[in-house]
Amino acid sequence: MSVKRTKKASPPPSSRSKSSDTAATSSNRISKGTISAIVVILALSYDNFRLRYRASNAESANRNLSSNDDEIKLRYKTWEEAPASYEEFDHDNDPSVCRLPIVTVEEWEKNRMWESETPVIVKNVTDGWKALENWSKEELLRRYPDVVVGMGSSKELGQTGPDQAGNALTRTTIYDYVVNWMHSSNKYVFDRNLRLPDGGFLEDCHPYPMPTRMYEEDPDALFESGMPENLMWKDHLALTIGHDTQGLTFHRHNAAWNTVVFGAKRWILYDAERIANITRLKTMTRDIRNPIQLDTANWIRKLYNKDDRKHEIRNYGHDCVQRAGEMMYVPRGWAHMVLNIGDTVAVVSERGLDGVN
Repeated sequence: MSVKRTKKASPPPSSRSKSSDTAATSSNRISKGTISAIVVILALSYDNFRLRYRASNAESANRNLSSNDDEIKLRYKTWEEAPASYEEFDHDNDPSVCRLPIVTVEEWEKNRMWESETPVIVKNVTDGWKALENWSKEELLRRYPDVVVGMGSSKELGQTGPDQAGNALTRTTIYDYVVNWMHSSNKYVFDRNLRLPDGGFLEDCHPYPMPTRMYEEDPDALFESGMPENLMWKDHLALTIGHDTQGLTFHRHNAAWNTVVFGAKRWILYDAERIANITRLKTMTRDIRNPIQLDTANWIRKLYNKDDRKHEIRNYGHDCVQRAGEMMYVPRGWAHMVLNIGDTVAVVSERGLDGVN
């Protein structure tokens, strides 16, 4: 007995063609969207992988570096050999320009000048610091390659502050930053959350300047004095490393000191009382016709000599160059911007902030 098989009905040619076209279009749309998403994911994954790979290499391959100079591939062997814009940005701290007291450590401590509302430059602060030897470029990479630090663009750090930079800071190691990032990007190390290995990285900065040293020597006495914690100088230190012309744009914070170990810094400081006028502050820090905040180097090049800014700084502020070994004290609320002249390494302490456990 034969069974007659019926053929399934086919849609009309026009209908079939239309369905195929619709499916193809949908498929193409999905493919393009999927590809775009994959590209983004791969790009982010690659950046993350590259950073982790470099940090891992710095930790594993460079922990036991020998004295062979060829083992550390540096574009510039020392901090001093790197490009430095002294000709463009340096000056001799003429009293009519800098207008700051430049004092000895003894004068700073005897007169308790950190209690004043005037910025001060203190000379010879790093005398006796082991950092003068241990933080030379090659020695720093041999001793402390694994210290984890945060890096970000100096413009972002200036606008948000290192503590609020959040995702603007990328974690890396000192070795990775100096060898792979320092002279090939706009990244700048300004880290207040150092993860210290055994070996006393920040102990190389002993004796700490006053008043930070008071907390180190007798923290109980400070707490028992009843002083509010936001007025205490605790064992907080921050590390900054950056190349020529880097530095934070105009910003303000609690009282702080900044000590240069290698390199130099140009400072533009503006009186806290003058900037209470928000209109004046905006006019000083930005071009009101094009209100984009410039980095420090371009502010000096393009805005400093316009619209009475130089007059304001020369009469109500300070324009100073800080040399290696010197400390700049900035009182609470003073607006300031900073420019590295050459490769610069410095440590910073700010009143009211806790040290790293």
